[in-house]
Amino acid sequence: MAVIGRDTRAGFTLIEMVIVIVVMGLAMMIAVPRFRVSEKTKARQVATQLTADLEVARSKAMAHRATVRVVFDPVANSYTGYLDFDRDNNIGETVAERDSLHAFGTRVLPTGATFGRAGQADITDFAGAGAITFPTPQVNFDGRGLSTPFGTRGVVYVQFAGDTAAVAAVTVSGAGGIRLWTSEGGYWR
Repeated sequence: MAVIGRDTRAGFTLIEMVIVIVVMGLAMMIAVPRFRVSEKTKARQVATQLTADLEVARSKAMAHRATVRVVFDPVANSYTGYLDFDRDNNIGETVAERDSLHAFGTRVLPTGATFGRAGQADITDFAGAGAITFPTPQVNFDGRGLSTPFGTRGVVYVQFAGDTAAVAAVTVSGAGGIRLWTSEGGYWR
């Protein structure tokens, strides 16, 4: 038997909905700042991408048995890869050579990232001034994956604006080995 004059539908009132929305908003205000990425993490992410791109460049050099060059442009905060696809031992840094690499082309660093070291000390065994310590702002890998001219080695430092401790680096050894480094309390790891 139904009660006359009484609505039996279940649901939420407007006040209950407002209370739920306010509680959810407060929870988000507490949780979201914890997910913000630090400047150090951002610098490491950029250096990780650079490491991966240099490893791809080296692998392409070995796969094609041809020279690959990665040119760093500190003014534009970018780097570009080129493959000597015609194997004439001359990289003219042309569009055709860039496109033949089939990898990263030109990569621009994200907003806030620059080539720089914010006064950080040299990485052990990789002394050199500036943000890019190669003899020229480029690194070449020959068909065997070695850096050329033979024994060329250097560091590319990446920093994030606003935090002098937010620095990461990528080294290339004379044998073409590539390694990612991060600065922790003034020491490189």
